[in-house]
Amino acid sequence: MGKRNSRGADANPRKRQKIVHEAPTSEEIHTSRQLQQLLSFEQDLQKARHGLQSFKVFLDRILAEDGASDDQVQILRGYIESTKRQDGEFETTYFPDIMETWSYAAHTNNDNIMSAVVVILALLLKFVSQRLELTADGLGIGRTILQKRHQELLARNLSMDKSKEFIISPTLRLLREVICLDGGSLAKPVFRARNLTFKSLARNMGIRYLGEGVEDVKRPSARTNAIRVFLSALKFLHTEAKVELLSQKEIPLALTKSLRDDPPSLIIEILDTLRNHVLKDEKLPAQVKGKLLNSMALSRFASLYHYEHNSAKENAKITVEDAVHAFLTTACTSPTAGILRSQTGYYPRHVDPDDIALPSTEDEVEPGLESITWMNEFKEDVPVRNVLLADFIKSLKPHSSLKQSELLLAIFDAAPELVAKYFIQKQSFTFDPKLSATWIGYSAFLYKAIQQPIPDFFGHKNSYARVPPPTSILIDNILPLPLSRKIIVKCLAQKSELVPFIVTRLLVIAMQKLETALRFHKEAMSTKNRSMWSESARRLIDEFCQRAPGTKEVISCYRGIGAMDLLQREAASRLLRLYYEVIPQVALMAKFDVSPYLVQAIKSLDMEQESDEDRNLRLVELEHLLAIAGYSPGMRWFAKSQGLPVSPYVALLKVLVTAPAGVSLEGLRTSLAAVAEEHQLTQPVSGNASPLLDALQSIKGSTQLSTSEAFWLLIDNSASRCATAPIKYLEMGQEFSSNPTGSEAAASTVVSPFALAFAEQLPFTISAATDNDLALLAQFVATYLTQLKSEARHENLITRLRERIELAFEAKPSAAKLLKKFMKKSHVSRELQSWGADFSAGNNDKTPSPTTKHDGACLSLNELNEILHVPWTGDPDASVLSRWAHKEADELIEEGYAASVVSLLGSEHISIRKEALVTLSKMAIKIRESSYEEKEQVWLLFSELVESCKVRVDSAPVANAIVAFARHALVALKDPLHCMYGKVNTFLLKGPTWKLDRLPLVHDILQEGPELDDTFYAELGWLFSYLLESLQTEADVSVYHNIRLFERLLSLLSNPYMRQSLRISALKIIYRTTCIKGGSTTLITRFGIVSWLEAQQAAPGQGPSSDLYKALLQRVWSTADQERANEWSRGGINDVLQRM
Repeated sequence: MGKRNSRGADANPRKRQKIVHEAPTSEEIHTSRQLQQLLSFEQDLQKARHGLQSFKVFLDRILAEDGASDDQVQILRGYIESTKRQDGEFETTYFPDIMETWSYAAHTNNDNIMSAVVVILALLLKFVSQRLELTADGLGIGRTILQKRHQELLARNLSMDKSKEFIISPTLRLLREVICLDGGSLAKPVFRARNLTFKSLARNMGIRYLGEGVEDVKRPSARTNAIRVFLSALKFLHTEAKVELLSQKEIPLALTKSLRDDPPSLIIEILDTLRNHVLKDEKLPAQVKGKLLNSMALSRFASLYHYEHNSAKENAKITVEDAVHAFLTTACTSPTAGILRSQTGYYPRHVDPDDIALPSTEDEVEPGLESITWMNEFKEDVPVRNVLLADFIKSLKPHSSLKQSELLLAIFDAAPELVAKYFIQKQSFTFDPKLSATWIGYSAFLYKAIQQPIPDFFGHKNSYARVPPPTSILIDNILPLPLSRKIIVKCLAQKSELVPFIVTRLLVIAMQKLETALRFHKEAMSTKNRSMWSESARRLIDEFCQRAPGTKEVISCYRGIGAMDLLQREAASRLLRLYYEVIPQVALMAKFDVSPYLVQAIKSLDMEQESDEDRNLRLVELEHLLAIAGYSPGMRWFAKSQGLPVSPYVALLKVLVTAPAGVSLEGLRTSLAAVAEEHQLTQPVSGNASPLLDALQSIKGSTQLSTSEAFWLLIDNSASRCATAPIKYLEMGQEFSSNPTGSEAAASTVVSPFALAFAEQLPFTISAATDNDLALLAQFVATYLTQLKSEARHENLITRLRERIELAFEAKPSAAKLLKKFMKKSHVSRELQSWGADFSAGNNDKTPSPTTKHDGACLSLNELNEILHVPWTGDPDASVLSRWAHKEADELIEEGYAASVVSLLGSEHISIRKEALVTLSKMAIKIRESSYEEKEQVWLLFSELVESCKVRVDSAPVANAIVAFARHALVALKDPLHCMYGKVNTFLLKGPTWKLDRLPLVHDILQEGPELDDTFYAELGWLFSYLLESLQTEADVSVYHNIRLFERLLSLLSNPYMRQSLRISALKIIYRTTCIKGGSTTLITRFGIVSWLEAQQAAPGQGPSSDLYKALLQRVWSTADQERANEWSRGGINDVLQRM
C-alpha cells in the first residue's frame, strides 16, 4: 500500500490531539496589595487562574485547624476594603475584578475558571461567617453574588452538564454559604430568585456518588451539596417560602430517591432537619407536610432500618437506624406531622354510633345488636381514616427488627383503629410453633400489641356512645387473628418449655385486657342503652372463648409443667386464676380439683436450698391456687391430705407465719381470713376479722414455731372440729354467760368458735407436750387472749375463757408458771398501748399528739377539722398598691408589703394583676438601690417573677403554686441562716424565667436531699407550708395529680420516724384536698388513699394517731363521689370502712 498524500500544513491532524490538564500555579501571598494585583481582571486566563489558585491556597491555610494569624486576617480585610465599589447611592459591589473574570470565563466557556471563582467565593464566605467583625462585609459579598447578572452566572454553573460535577458542586457550596450567612439573612433573597437559584436543584440531587463504598465526607458529591442547600433553605426560610419549596413535586421525590446510598452523616442531617423544621413546625399546613411524607417516601425512609454503611465513628454518636426511628415515630404519631388523622378508636370509618334509630322506650322489647345494620360487617376488612398509615405499616417487619416493632406499636398507640386492620391484612403470617428467631420476635411483638391499652370510651369522644363497637374489632384487639384456637392449643402442647411459656403469657395479657373491656361495658351499661351493651359483653365473651383454648387445655398444660420450672408454673397458675375470675361460667365447666396442686405447692415451700427469688415465685403461685380454690365448691380445706401432717388450711397458716421478712403475703392473709369466716372458725367483728391470724403473726419470732408438731396439730385439730361441727361451738358460747341478758347473750356469739374448740382440746395437748411445746403454747395463748380481749364487747366472757384455759395449764406446774409469765408480759404491753406509748425512734417531739385528748375514742369530723383545717387565704387587700411607695426597702420585706403585692398576681381582676406586676418591677428597683443586706437576691426574685408572669397576667391569674413559692422564697431569702437560703438562690441562678406549670424546688427537696445533714426535716416543713398554700382550686389538684405529688407525699408519711408536727403538716395537705371539688375522688381512685389510711391505722406503734387516720378516712369518704368510688373498688371500700 502506498503512502497517503499529505493534506498540507493547515489541514486538520488525522488523530485527535491529546488533551493535557496542566495543574494551576500559585504563589505565596504577603500583602493585600499583592493579592489585589493577582486577582485583577486579565483576559489572559492562564494568569487569572494563577491568581485564583494563589487566593485559594491562602484561604485554605486560614481555614485550616491551626486557624488564621492576625497578619493573614489583616491581609484579607485590606483586600476586601480595597475592592469595594459604590454603584449608585445604596448599592455596594464587592470583588468587581473577580466577578468580571467569572463573566469572561462564562463567555469563553472556560470551565476551570468558572469552577475556580465559585470555589474561592465559597471559601471566602465560609471564613467570613466565622468572624463576627466581618459580618457586614459578608452580607455585602452575598448581596453582590445575588445581583441579577451574577444570578445568571450561578444558574449557568448549576445547569452545567452532569459530567461537570467539579463546577456544580462548588457552586452549590457557595449557594449554601450565602443562605446560611448571618443566620439566614439572605435566605429570602435567594428564594426570591428561585427561578435561577433553585431551577436545577432537583436534577442536581440526582448526581450521586458512583464509586465503590460510601463517598468521602471531605469530598461530597453534587447530590450531597444539593441536599444541604435544600436543608439550609428549610432551616432559614419563612413559612410561606417553605410551603412553596415543599410543594414542588420533583424536590421531595429526588430527596428520597437514593437515600440508602447516601453517607450516614448526610442521612442523619436530612432526618434531623426534616424532623425539627418540617414535622415540628406548627405553622406549616398538614397538607404540605403530607406531600413530603407520601407512601413512597415513608417506604424509602423505612428502608433505612436496614442501612449497611454505618461506620464505627457514626456508631459512637448516633446510628442511621436510631435517627430514622426517631423521625418515623414523630412523623407517624404526632397529630401535627401531617400523616396522623383524627380517628375514633374501635369505631370504624363512616360509622356514627350515636346516629341510630332505636325503638321507643314504650316498646316492651328492648333493642338488640341485631337492629344495628353495620354491627357484623367488619370481619373481613375494617375501613379506617388513616389510610396512608394502614398502607405503610404493612411493609414493616416487627418480627425481625426491634425498632420496627417499637414504631408499629407507637402507631397502634396513636391510632388504635389500625390494630384490627393490620392483623386482618397480615393473616398470611402464621403463628405455627417453630422455635426460631422469627417466631420469638413475632411473639414479643404480639405481646406488646395485646398490651396496648383500650382507648377511653372505646375511642368515642368524651363519653360512651349509644351503641358498643363491633365485637369483631374488639376481639381482634384483645386476641389478634394469628392467635387462633387451633394454633394456641398446638403451642400449649409443645414439648419445648419456651413455646408454652410464651403463649401462656400472651393469654394472660389477653385475659387481663378482656377484663378491662368487660369493665368498660359495665360502666357503659349504667349510662347508655343497657340491653345493647349487655349483649355486646356476652358476645365478646363468646368470641373470646371460641378463639382462646378451653380451661381443660390450660389445666393439661399446667399439669405437664415440671416442678422446678417456676416461671412457667406461676404464669400457668395465673392464667387459670384469670379464667375463674374473668369468665367463671366457662372455667367452672371443667372439673378441676385444685387440692393436690395446693398441697404440692405447700410442700415445695419447705425446700431449704431454694433462693429467695424461687421462694417468692412459689408463694405467688400459691396465691393463685388459693384464689382458684376459693371458686372451687369442692375444696376440702380441713381434710388431711396425703403428704401433709395437717390440713391444707393449717399448712397455709404455717406458711403465713414462717415466711421470711420482706415477702408480701397480704393476699394469702386475706384468703385465710375469708375461709375462716366462711367455715365459721371466727365471727365477723368490728375492727379485725381474725384475731387468730394476728396472734400467730405476733409470735412469728419464736424459734419453736416452725418445728413444734404438737402446736400445729392442736391448731389443726381445733380448726377441723370447729369446721365440721360449728353449731356445737356456737351453742357452747352461750354457756359462758350463766344468766345471759340480751346484750351479753348477743356478745357471746361474737366469741370466736375456734377459741372455744381450742380451749376444749388444749388439755389433751398439754398432757403430752414437751417443755418447748409448753413454752410456745403459753406464748400463743397469752397473745391470743389479748387479741380476743381487744375485740370483745364484754370482757367478762373472755375472762371466763381465760379461766378455763388456765385450768388446763394447771395440770402441769411448769406449764402454769410459763403461762403466768407470758400473760404478765402481754398485759404490760397492752397497758402501754392503751396509754398511747410509742417507742418508734426519731419521734422526739415534745408536743403531744393532737389525738391524745380523745382517749381512744374515734375523732368526730368537727374535731378533725380543728386539727387539720387551715383557713383559706382570703382575697388579698389591693390597697397595698398605694401604700407601699412611702415605705423603706426593709419595711417592704419585713412588714409583708412585698408578699401582699405578690399575692395580687392571683387576683381575678386583670387591672389589679397588671398594676401588681408594675408595682413589683418598681419595688425591685427600689430595693436594689437601697442598702438592704439581701437586696440582690430579692431583686433577682422579683425580676424573674415579673419576667415569667408578664404574658400570663393579660389572660388569667398567675398559678397559685407560683404565688405561694414566691412568698415562701421571700421568707427564705431575707434570712441567710434559713434552711432553704442556698437552694432558693441556686434556683434563681438557673435562668431568667420560670415554668408556670411546674412546682419550683419540689423535686430538689424530695430527690436531691438537704444541703446540710440536719436540715432535711426543716426543708420538709417549708415545703409542706408552701404546698398547702398552693392548693386552692381544682386546677391545683390536677397539677398535683399530673406530677404524682400525692404519691410522694404518702410515701413520706409512711416514714415511721417522721416527727408528729411534720406528719400533721402533711396531713393538712390531704385534708385541704378533700375540701376541693373532686379532690377526694382523685385521692381514692388515683392514689389508693383508702388502702394507705387503713395500713397507717393498723401499723404498730401508731397509738392514738390511729383515730386520726380513721377520722380522715371518714372525711375522704364523705366528700367523695361515693357511687364512682364504689364502682371503681367493686365494693372494697365499704369492706375497709367496716373493718376500721
